Amino acid sequence: MKKCGCGCQEEKEPVVLNPHIEANADEVIDEEIREKIEEGIFEDTPIYALDSLDSKLKKKNETPVMNEKTIFVDILKAHKLPEGKFGLLKVLSGKVNFIWEEDPDIIYTVDSDHPLVIVPEKLHRVILNGPTELKVEFYE
Repeated sequence: MKKCGCGCQEEKEPVVLNPHIEANADEVIDEEIREKIEEGIFEDTPIYALDSLDSKLKKKNETPVMNEKTIFVDILKAHKLPEGKFGLLKVLSGKVNFIWEEDPDIIYTVDSDHPLVIVPEKLHRVILNGPTELKVEFYE
């Protein structure tokens, strides 16, 4: 807000994203997020693991602990789990980024405090951010 000499305040001009959109940029971004939620874009996309994962499913196996030098190369490429198999990405040190291929603009950060549930039959990949140790547990 601008202040004039008399002490009153004038409203700030909205930030215009392009000539075809007549709105404040924050309002447009909020509207886009609301539309994605209404369209169900975030539905069925668990963000971070709930403690109840292993109470609902039985742990079957897990990868060895991997680091940035020993990580399975296929984890860094788009891949998916088979039907009925869930993954739990656990980062023991450092952090990694995680992407669902159907919406690559949303990047999740996974660290030791925020493991991530990987649902079956949904393309995804991991992106390394530097030194890290991680493993993936598999549940059915």
